[in-house]
Amino acid sequence: MNFRNNRPMEEPEINFIPLIDLLLVILIFLMITTTYNKMSGFQVILPEANAPVNNIASDDVLLAVGDNRLLVNGEEVSADDLRQRLEQQAKNMKEDNWLVIYADDKADYASVIKTMEIANEAGITRITLGTQKPKE
Repeated sequence: MNFRNNRPMEEPEINFIPLIDLLLVILIFLMITTTYNKMSGFQVILPEANAPVNNIASDDVLLAVGDNRLLVNGEEVSADDLRQRLEQQAKNMKEDNWLVIYADDKADYASVIKTMEIANEAGITRITLGTQKPKE
């Protein structure tokens, strides 16, 4: 007895439509349930000044000084690692680049001077302080 038909066997195939539907549902679920964290940063209220503000080049080094927190080009740095980080930045700086220090209005004067001293010891000689124009 021959139970086989003489028909040729069909190749099995994988149907991707249900898989795509499932992945779309999972993607929507993850997008809805994800919590978004703000990148590391803190609010800096700059002192006001009427003096003209220099244009900041894209390759200038930005240093924000706040309440016991330091940011170098947007990345948080501990006080112990500041010198090493500024030495790395000094190697990559051109002669016409600046270190712009954005110190909070309520920041401790000694911490601003200390960061300037560390920057100078790291080899950065062109240092300026960032301010904002008074609100009219």
